[in-house]
Amino acid sequence: MVDDYLDRQVDAACSRAIRMLDDRTGPFATGWPTWTPEAAWPLPLLPDGADQEAEPPAPYRL
Repeated sequence: MVDDYLDRQVDAACSRAIRMLDDRTGPFATGWPTWTPEAAWPLPLLPDGADQEAEPPAPYRL
């Protein structure tokens, strides 16, 4: 459950984030469109089975 205080905090954070996007400010405002990884960085790899559908969890029993 989310109480009124947390709801207001989330709304305020959302408003700040949207304002930063509109104003083109914030952590990704500069340099992001031209960013590229360093050539020496290894390519990321997904773990084995990451492309497989997960098994549904077993039913919960008391």
